[in-house]
Amino acid sequence: MGLKDDFVTSLAEFIGTTYFIFIGLGGSDAIAAFSGKSLGDIKLFATAFSFGWSLMINVWLWSDISGGVLNPAITIALMFTDDQELRIRRGIFYIIAQFAGAILGSLLVKLFLPAPIAALTTLSDGTTILQGLVIEIITTSLLTLTVYTLAVNERGGFMKSFGMGTSVLISVLVAGPYTGASLNPARTLGPAIVSGKISGDIWIYFIGPIIGSLLAASFHTYFKKNFGALHLDRDRDDLDRDLDLDRENLGKD
Repeated sequence: MGLKDDFVTSLAEFIGTTYFIFIGLGGSDAIAAFSGKSLGDIKLFATAFSFGWSLMINVWLWSDISGGVLNPAITIALMFTDDQELRIRRGIFYIIAQFAGAILGSLLVKLFLPAPIAALTTLSDGTTILQGLVIEIITTSLLTLTVYTLAVNERGGFMKSFGMGTSVLISVLVAGPYTGASLNPARTLGPAIVSGKISGDIWIYFIGPIIGSLLAASFHTYFKKNFGALHLDRDRDDLDRDLDLDRENLGKD
């Protein structure tokens, strides 16, 4: 595959990440701006659903073109694990496109939505650096396992996007009050740059997701090589199995 293919797929990553951040950040900021402080729980749910469903629809939209990665940490895992699902050159293009898309998506929120950017990822009071780092590692590893189980193993389509979106949704519900639940360096850097609020702990949102992605991808690759598939074929319902049996019987006839 040449540079033209790299450009097309990277463009898809750029557009997809722009949409992902614009919808996720915009939805979260809207509820923060137009609801009172007493609605803290609603704000958390709004952020979770905004980012989770935004990722779901954008992975679904762009997966046939670029894979719908939209995350530099997962891109790095795809580049450097044993299976090397993503070539180095294309991976570098993806990372540049993802960061650029996150910045543009954040800029669109700032320019065209009346609500200020509020959904920044920073450690909450009482959350230590070690705790924040571990939280980001764990939550990103869950997302990465979802990617490898549903996407890399070609169980794609809607199940892939639904699984990735749901992983982000539940991670925000669990980790949001402590770290903001980034799971994605681009999701952190874009809003931070555009808002001009780059915190001293921003490195956590790079190191944590990258470590989490590499650990999860390495575990999946090792498990698959030594023990076969990571899971049974649970995505197919009884009707699918019956149809397969019917095809086999027809072939025998």
